[in-house]
Amino acid sequence: MRELQGRNQEQNLKYTDPKDKDLKNMDKLTEPESVLKIQAFDVSDKVMEQVYQKVTPKKGFIVKMRLQPRITAPIMILLFVLGASVTGYAASQYLEFRNSKGDVVLNTAKTPAETDASKTYTSTYAQWNEKVKDRLQPGEYAAYYVKDDSMNQNNLSNPALFAYKPAELSSFNSLQDEIKRTEAPLFSNPTHLPDGYQFEFGYVYPSAAYPRMMDKKEYRALTDKLMQQAQAAPEGEHLFIQKLSWDKSDTSFARYARGNDYVNITVTKYTSEVTKTTIMQNEQDSAEQLTIKGTKAYYIRASKTSNPLEAGKNRLGWLDEKRRLHFNISDNQDSPLTKEDLVKIAEDLLNASPQ
Repeated sequence: MRELQGRNQEQNLKYTDPKDKDLKNMDKLTEPESVLKIQAFDVSDKVMEQVYQKVTPKKGFIVKMRLQPRITAPIMILLFVLGASVTGYAASQYLEFRNSKGDVVLNTAKTPAETDASKTYTSTYAQWNEKVKDRLQPGEYAAYYVKDDSMNQNNLSNPALFAYKPAELSSFNSLQDEIKRTEAPLFSNPTHLPDGYQFEFGYVYPSAAYPRMMDKKEYRALTDKLMQQAQAAPEGEHLFIQKLSWDKSDTSFARYARGNDYVNITVTKYTSEVTKTTIMQNEQDSAEQLTIKGTKAYYIRASKTSNPLEAGKNRLGWLDEKRRLHFNISDNQDSPLTKEDLVKIAEDLLNASPQ
């Protein structure tokens, strides 16, 4: 079963963001103003691109981000950004987009090196997350706790993790119906796809069950219940799962394919708490600011001389500030597509967006 990557949302906390086999590189962020790392969606057993998200802490409580392993399709992660009219400029190989107040709301930055600890955690997390999804039916969402010290020492602020097994829909009409049912981000079916590319599948991803994690008594109660089960379990039992009901989504995903090549579209809602998003790129990658139908967008192309991020060869994205959505288009690492191909898809999406 294809898997996309997980994703999610939150400050002043010790926060580790795992990546599935489709997720990668997690680090602990402890400073109050730290940019928080988000999980992306898992798609087709591909790894997601790396994104860091900064949020504004609210008075009186800790603002956290949710962890979510994600979807099925080549990877593409979502950025959540706050911004007024977005403007931007390129600084060397990297980009910065500023709002009308001059605040940077979106930028690109060099991918940090993995540590031995993050590699170990990533591998362990991926194994357990796959075991959880093996026990779920398509469309099921669950919380789980692992009786594993090597994981839990990195999950002090979010002991209970989440897994979702996407229900892949094989027609765009079915995807649109599911989007409307779950109030997921709506987007149009592109009409200017590269030759031979056709809709392959799509799905929606549940909104965070507990947006502020440990700040929510429901999340603490769920965590306590799972940990108590772990303590009372016989030796050798390590995985404890509770399925969760859900009916709202904040992410829509669609994949268009031709043979082994594909292009993904991911659209994600972002909240007012998010003030800055950083998209990671290899130092040798090229980053370029584009203006498409009057909208500022970023374009990143993986360098032939560096190991490409699992996000794909090409990435193009922008913010729809009126609807508080982030659009991202990406392809596979060996993709034959060009910047112009992704721009045509973006034009279709922008033409269909309400002005």
